[in-house]
Amino acid sequence: MCNIPLLVSCLLFFQVQYLGTPAKPGQFMSMSDMPSPTNNTSASRLPDAPTPASAVPSSAPMVQSTVQVNAREQMDFTRRNAPQPFHATAAKILSSAGTFGDMSRYLQVFPGVVFANDVSDGILVRGGNPLENLFLVDGIEVPNINHITGEATTGGLVSMIDPAALENVDLRTGGYDASYEERLSSVVEIRTREIQRHASHTEGEAGFIGAGGLTERPLGDGGSLILSAHRSMLNLFTNNIGINGVPIYSNALARARWKPGPADEITILGLGGLDSIDITPAAIDPRETSTIQVQYGGSRVTGGVRWQHIFSPSSFGVLTVSDTEQQERVNEQDQFFNGTPANQRSLQSDVLTPVYFERTHDGMTVLRYDGFLSLGSKLTMISGAALHEFRINYDIAQPVGEQSVLSTDPALEDADSFAPDFSTSEEGAYAEATWKIGDRWSISGGARAQIFGFGGYTSVTPRASSTLRLATHTGVHASFGEYSQMPPFVYLTAWPQNYALRPIRARHIVAGIDLYEGAHGRVGLEAYQKTYRDYPVSTEYPTLSLANLVDTLGQQFLWLPMTSQGTGLTRGVELFGETHMGERLFAQANIAYARAQYAALDGILRPGNFDFPVVMNFAGTYNTGRHFEGSWRYEYSTGRPYTPYLLQVSAAQNRPVYDLSKVNAVRGPFYSRLDFQIDRSFSIGSGRLITYAGLENAFDRDNLLGYFWTPRMEYVNKKNPCKNDPTVCLSMQYQMQRFPNFGVRYVF
Repeated sequence: MCNIPLLVSCLLFFQVQYLGTPAKPGQFMSMSDMPSPTNNTSASRLPDAPTPASAVPSSAPMVQSTVQVNAREQMDFTRRNAPQPFHATAAKILSSAGTFGDMSRYLQVFPGVVFANDVSDGILVRGGNPLENLFLVDGIEVPNINHITGEATTGGLVSMIDPAALENVDLRTGGYDASYEERLSSVVEIRTREIQRHASHTEGEAGFIGAGGLTERPLGDGGSLILSAHRSMLNLFTNNIGINGVPIYSNALARARWKPGPADEITILGLGGLDSIDITPAAIDPRETSTIQVQYGGSRVTGGVRWQHIFSPSSFGVLTVSDTEQQERVNEQDQFFNGTPANQRSLQSDVLTPVYFERTHDGMTVLRYDGFLSLGSKLTMISGAALHEFRINYDIAQPVGEQSVLSTDPALEDADSFAPDFSTSEEGAYAEATWKIGDRWSISGGARAQIFGFGGYTSVTPRASSTLRLATHTGVHASFGEYSQMPPFVYLTAWPQNYALRPIRARHIVAGIDLYEGAHGRVGLEAYQKTYRDYPVSTEYPTLSLANLVDTLGQQFLWLPMTSQGTGLTRGVELFGETHMGERLFAQANIAYARAQYAALDGILRPGNFDFPVVMNFAGTYNTGRHFEGSWRYEYSTGRPYTPYLLQVSAAQNRPVYDLSKVNAVRGPFYSRLDFQIDRSFSIGSGRLITYAGLENAFDRDNLLGYFWTPRMEYVNKKNPCKNDPTVCLSMQYQMQRFPNFGVRYVF
């Protein structure tokens, strides 16, 4: 009777008819009848359900006591079987070394997370691609929270969210329940700050990275309003951050929350950003590795409303409506190209040949409803449905093709132009239940059904998890889940055959033990395995998969014909711990061993781009109690995998040509980096001034980014050209050298 397009209204009808009406004056429920809250240090929500008002109006007659119907505690009871999220507070992010106060960079210190390179804040979770992450801001889906980003990714250079506007962030790295939209690797739940003492709050900041401010004002009925804005300042200090350009960006966030009645809470969110960068390689520098000149501009904006309504002391529902619009503009020219084969061309720094053009617009409207029901103290249920409408309008052209780094043929290949303009939808519904058996054991089970309008595919993905408390501070947990996600629309529409790409599937198996979990810290050990199928791989190059395509920022874009015949396997074990002693000391450490391998058409498993067998992180802060606070972060990982060049072919044609028989078969030296930061606070009247200064890569270590071809060297090194010695034109490029971070923040 209720098909998926009507599930939202059907579930709402079910809540009203069968779960009860809002509590009436004088109607109470004992806390012993409520689901017991977890003792975990990081609470979770549906996603991020705000704390509702009391179910009993304050004007009720003969009131002896009241009961707070706490959605957070109820949802935590339902979700505590799944692996617990890694938790970061705004205070930790703001004062952390090596992050520039960027939330995404802070998440990179958690186990199972690696990063593409030092200038990117994208997170790669347990060997997965950046496109596999789900971001929620106050429960509202935001496709990408970062500046200077491209199609088909969730990474970028810096977050659009000012850390001062945050309350906390939770990162779920696997085994998450069916209520989340289908993503293959992780869920990042971001919560904006809660007003303190119902008082106004304002702060401003200026530093090496940017300047901005935040103001927070109370509203009637326990509500609040937050406004924040930020603008980059890097372009005032440098014209190159290591990628032949410097980003310019600005962003703003607005959030209003209020309670129109005792059973209702409404949240309105607006988040947006503008960004641009011009990448201009030095045309006369013989050590320059790129010949591609890029002009990039982008904008992203998300607006949404969430309405939470309490039906009874044992049930509530959340209705969410949101819209996101993203636009990108990219132009590329080749400084070193005249339309002839590479071995016949000459240096032309004054002639720019257009080689790529992109105008893209992605729109997404979401209608979602989630419901919670508690049946006594032993059983809880969550269910819901969501409708996504996507609007795609692309104009992408690579009219003359390129001399592909993947091919030994110097002729121009893969000339491509596509301009899709259409709308499509995804419909999903889920249900999951949690049973508490005795005082120590609980199990959960559920499933999610998803209909993908593009291609007409349907998936049903089960979930199961269990937790057993062995003692007060010790327990074990295990979870199983399957997830499905369509490839990005830009891949789906780049070539006619790509329209047949299927949803990518991933199966998560997670098991762990909480060695200690208490008020002052947490120590745990967790093992996982993710198996991928229906993974996009190239049909032209049988060793090439989406998992080992190189980053195209600053390079000529490349779109390939693909098929869904790839597989992947990532598995690992993580030991992690954190401790805090009051407000003085906080420290966290983790070490992980993992492998991430993917197979293309030839069926041979090879390391993915983010296969780092050993990764270690140590980070912390110490507050002296005398206006000083110090923070540090140290990272170590085994070397990054890379694909070597065919040196003789590259030298003969004076251009980079990869050896595709050795995709990611070579590994560079290990990565090591120490960052530190010192904060000093001063009291000025009723306000507080904080100054901070620090160093990224304090020891100035050379961390290898990769080996790159330098085509201009052929023309300046006449005595020993590349044809005689190919290594002359091979250059080692390094990641961020020692880099400062400083600024001031004033709070009043």
